[in-house]
Amino acid sequence: MNVGIIAEYNPFHMGHKLHIEKTRQLTGSDGIIAIMSGSFVQRGEPAVADKFLRTRTALENGVDMVLELPVPYAVGSADVFAFGAVDSLNKSGIVDMLSFGTETGSLDGLREAAELLADEPDSFKRELRQALDGGMSYAAARELAIGRSIGIDTKILSQPNSILAVEYLKALKRLNSSIKPVTVKREGGAYLSREMCGELSSASAVRSRIYADDIETALTAVPDNSRERLREALKGTKPHIDLYSGILGYILLKSTPEELALTDGMAEGLENRIISLAGSDGVSALADRIKSRRYTHSRIRRILLHIILGIKKSDADTKNGVKYIRVLGFRQSRRDLLSELCKKSDVPVITNVKNAPVGLLDKELFATDMYYLPLTGERNKDFTEPITVV
Repeated sequence: MNVGIIAEYNPFHMGHKLHIEKTRQLTGSDGIIAIMSGSFVQRGEPAVADKFLRTRTALENGVDMVLELPVPYAVGSADVFAFGAVDSLNKSGIVDMLSFGTETGSLDGLREAAELLADEPDSFKRELRQALDGGMSYAAARELAIGRSIGIDTKILSQPNSILAVEYLKALKRLNSSIKPVTVKREGGAYLSREMCGELSSASAVRSRIYADDIETALTAVPDNSRERLREALKGTKPHIDLYSGILGYILLKSTPEELALTDGMAEGLENRIISLAGSDGVSALADRIKSRRYTHSRIRRILLHIILGIKKSDADTKNGVKYIRVLGFRQSRRDLLSELCKKSDVPVITNVKNAPVGLLDKELFATDMYYLPLTGERNKDFTEPITVV
């Protein structure tokens, strides 16, 4: 029996290792298969360490195989992110269970919310529209509408891990998947906490220390076997969304509102607001100017990243789903998983991009090149970096 884990590992820390260990204990799984975001992550930012380093770290700390979540899903909204990841695991044909963390360690209430969102009855739509018309953000309006529709405590729905858990459960239902969900109670620092709390500090806290140039404190929450590798990777320019400000400025300068309107996540009329408020002070500052009660900072940041990467509304296909599965790495002792994947997958399995069908990986290849452009200027890393085997 194999268990899937959906992750960003941005960066991989002791909390991730604990989740893997608890998943094995809870499920008795033979294999742990992680599907991981690549060069950019769902927050609308570049990953703090590249996908090849994060793959090796995951494999050295309990994961048996790492798959790459295609970039249109990896940088999408929570529902797009979850659908792409669950669809990938479902189409792999080798995943029996899905393990994810929640603040409560229970699926109570989350299943009911997922059922509601998968079906979206008229009563729910009315509640949602009323809340949106009242000026609430979509996330807040949806939370309110769920609470009014099924009478659960909406506090659990505002917790970051639970938000994603609901989306995972919804995706499983939409796909009529046989994969069974299990949840592990999150321990240590809160998901979005920027305060370090020892080994079980959150990824947000670790990144906060990294960007404050307090690398040694950040490394206290990282497994011993990966500290030196991450320390070395962070010696140069650190990946940050503002490094792409010039690229965004150029694209906005040459693009028409009609062209920008095709961007994934773009709401009607928002393209005009983005153009009118664009300046020369960076992606983060532009997101601050554009955000409003209706459009949260995180949503705006994702849209700006979509503009940079050229991700259109048609790229994150939530009807037909992912078109391929790319293997970033595996443990030598579990090479059998790769053989099983190649036999059972519903879509092409890519282990070497040189052999991929023409055009299939265009978005991913572009995103990888874009990631390195302001960092090292390297190109074609997807071609030159071999699959990771540990």
